Amino acid sequence: MKGINKNIFIFIFGILLVAGCNNNEEIPKKAELPQKNTDKEIYDSASIDGEGIKIIVRNASYPIKDPGGNSLSENYQLRERQMEIPLSQMALILIDSWDTENQRLQNSRGINIEKKIKPLLKIARELDMLVLYAPHRPIGWDGINHSVRKRDFRGPSDTPRSELPKWIKKIPKDQWPPLDFVFRVEKFSQYSKFSNPSYIPYTKILGIHKDLLPVKRNKEFIESSISNIQKIFRENGILHLLYVGGATNQCIVDRPVGIRKMSSRGYNTIIVRGATVGSELNNTYQSQQVTKSAILDIEINNGFSVSIDNLLIALESIKTFQ
Repeated sequence: MKGINKNIFIFIFGILLVAGCNNNEEIPKKAELPQKNTDKEIYDSASIDGEGIKIIVRNASYPIKDPGGNSLSENYQLRERQMEIPLSQMALILIDSWDTENQRLQNSRGINIEKKIKPLLKIARELDMLVLYAPHRPIGWDGINHSVRKRDFRGPSDTPRSELPKWIKKIPKDQWPPLDFVFRVEKFSQYSKFSNPSYIPYTKILGIHKDLLPVKRNKEFIESSISNIQKIFRENGILHLLYVGGATNQCIVDRPVGIRKMSSRGYNTIIVRGATVGSELNNTYQSQQVTKSAILDIEINNGFSVSIDNLLIALESIKTFQ
């Protein structure tokens, strides 16, 4: 009898052991968590249907759920999340990647952005991405600045003048402020921003940098007219804009095709960190403080940023599996 009881005990124990093993196999694997400083709710909603490149973008935001605290500023911070973008809807926009007579201009920026942009431009072409050159000089496919100006001037109120520009033929009766004031002529010259009348001192813009020259192909354009650019984007289904070049705090944000105006039109605007540079001062070009501040302003007000390294890796991964 004792032997029988022992056999029954072993039999029941075996059943329980097998059941326990099966139960362990049914336990779901632990879900992958989003990156550090990432809101899971936003991260999970970032994926879209269809093929696209997956990049890590950054912007300033509050968390979805209020974590409490004494000040809302404690919760307002830069946050990263993954974003998937169809390659066919993305455009690479180059703004003012210039070559100049005086190479000290390149040295004054602290970094050589052309070396950063060159591999990005190369792979964009290999993947047949739309590339837009948006210079504010008359640039042809040779990349040369065909402006007849001997010196490059800033806007009307920026530089002192002895007389109104020659192209002003007629002054409207209701003109206000007076054009002498607008162009800071003679007695109004003290109100100009700069005492030096040149746009970039001691040099002239030769054209697009030799490492970034445009190439004639179906998805490459040289255009500065916003109406023409809108037509190009509409016909090609472009919704997402990647910005490189300079200056981050000026032309990149303020031009007609710049980040502020295009984000206000509803485009998804993304500045590429490491492939842009601001107008640094004598005490900031080593630390890139102006560039970093300009990028932060974009992340707060207008769109996102992505690192050049992360973007290149994402594009290379698409190229590998094509």
